[in-house]
Amino acid sequence: MLRPLAGLLPLCLLAAACGSSARQQALLERRESIRESNSAFAAEELANHRGKSGFQETRWGMSPDEVRALYPEARTTSSEGDLRVALRVTDRPATVDFQFTLNKLAVVSLRFDTGAPLREDFDALSELLSMKYGEPTSRRDTAEEAEARVRSAESYNRSLGEGTRRSRTTADDLAYENKVRVEALAAQSDYVVEKSWKDAETKLQLTGWQQPDTRRLTLDYVSRFLEPHLGKRSTELEALEKKREQAQEL
Repeated sequence: MLRPLAGLLPLCLLAAACGSSARQQALLERRESIRESNSAFAAEELANHRGKSGFQETRWGMSPDEVRALYPEARTTSSEGDLRVALRVTDRPATVDFQFTLNKLAVVSLRFDTGAPLREDFDALSELLSMKYGEPTSRRDTAEEAEARVRSAESYNRSLGEGTRRSRTTADDLAYENKVRVEALAAQSDYVVEKSWKDAETKLQLTGWQQPDTRRLTLDYVSRFLEPHLGKRSTELEALEKKREQAQEL
């Protein structure tokens, strides 16, 4: 009786293995189906995206034609439909660039013509933005950073001589202090200031560059939803349309 039973054992193991393999294959197919469904849903969401905010009357997700309708004097600057227009913003002359990705408005960049001292214009715009968007989420001032390095070096070198008859300050310590002093002096006329804000849909960054012979002041608005898709241009548009068609079949 043992031999017939022993002969059935390999068949049972084979059947169990086949059943396990079939279940695994079914699981893999289900996962792939879910992945494709999620991908199609994301593509459909992207294709239909229209924000509730933007710059002035524009809204994130607008097409180049829709933005041009708001600014008829704008000129096209790229094959992707990017637009540029000269405006007055907060009573300042500015060059405004509208950048599109996947045929949707994703970035608005303002470059201000500033005749006033850079910090004066920067602080004035910063105050207006804080009134609308609240306190900045980040800030940077390279001139202040340079001054902080000087204070740190001075404090460190003073501490080396405290409580001793003879200072332990080395030549390298003194050389570093002199170096950061020179850098701080140069930073008074060559520096960068930045502040950032954000709300539910938009990230903003105000940046000022001061150099001995020039100054620049810019303000960038970026769609938080479309930011991951920046750089995906017309080559991606066809793929997006294909996914939209697939979504309609589900």
